[in-house]
Amino acid sequence: MSLDRDLDGDPFRVDLFRCRDAALVLAPFRDRHAVQPWTDLPGIDQLVFKTLFISVCHQMNWDVLQSAMAEWLLPDVGSRLEALAGTTPRQIAVLLQDYPKQERVRAVERSRMLRETARSLTEMLAAGGRLSRLLESPLLEGPCGFYETIATIAAFTGDPFDKKARVLAHDLYREGIVKFCDPENLKPAVEYHLIRLYLRSGRVVPASDAVCDELLGDNWPARPRLVKLLRGAVDVAMRQTALYSGIDIATLNYLEWQIGRSICVEELGPELAPLHCEAPAPPDMPNEVRALAPCRCPFAGFCSSLNEPGYPWFREPQFQKSIY
Repeated sequence: MSLDRDLDGDPFRVDLFRCRDAALVLAPFRDRHAVQPWTDLPGIDQLVFKTLFISVCHQMNWDVLQSAMAEWLLPDVGSRLEALAGTTPRQIAVLLQDYPKQERVRAVERSRMLRETARSLTEMLAAGGRLSRLLESPLLEGPCGFYETIATIAAFTGDPFDKKARVLAHDLYREGIVKFCDPENLKPAVEYHLIRLYLRSGRVVPASDAVCDELLGDNWPARPRLVKLLRGAVDVAMRQTALYSGIDIATLNYLEWQIGRSICVEELGPELAPLHCEAPAPPDMPNEVRALAPCRCPFAGFCSSLNEPGYPWFREPQFQKSIY
């Protein structure tokens, strides 16, 4: 009952001072982009490829999936849409047969999403060039803007925080594929690595013992309302961190996602953390991220889980959805 009451109010609070601490560390970051297999393709083909890839990118390693799909679809991705509209589960299973966590391949689900996305993109390319207009008049908000256009694709719907649509906008913006005229309308794309990072760094804090206990318990799946409210709090904290750091939302999202998935990993706890977080940065970290601090985790100096006795090593709520 106590948890129900808490979830009816404000179960999480955003610590603005911790957001400022993080912002001071992140502010020197300068984004750099490597040349990718799609970099020299026409803008419309890059847009189609990124939309197909991100439509099925959930609960799977980003780099592995993107590389596999690039090898499969490029360079003639536009001409492959008709064939992709008939994608089978077996094709996805074969594409990802070497992925170490086979339970996450979910070939039936991903093949369905890819079919639906290919059909939608075919319609957008044929019906007055709606995708081409995005490149010619690149607005995020408004009628025929990016968010409204992408919301017509089934794989990008069903999430109150539009994670996939926002991630796609970030990638298009950061890589210069679409030069949005209103980048102030970029929005945080809150997923599980970021949730874990913001809880542990103390920027988002459970407001009651009942909420804290729920996060530390083994409840699976987590209550949808708890996850929704937690993601909302992380969204607010990310906007504050971006504001204080002077970094745009797309770049901040990328940077902190890298820290969350590569450094602030799920299995960390009080025994392992000091050796892990304060060790030198690993060589496989992007150079720009490694340059933020002499130790592995740039937040080691203020992280609540690392520095405050008794503060928990939170993990993200377990919530198996194609949006998370």
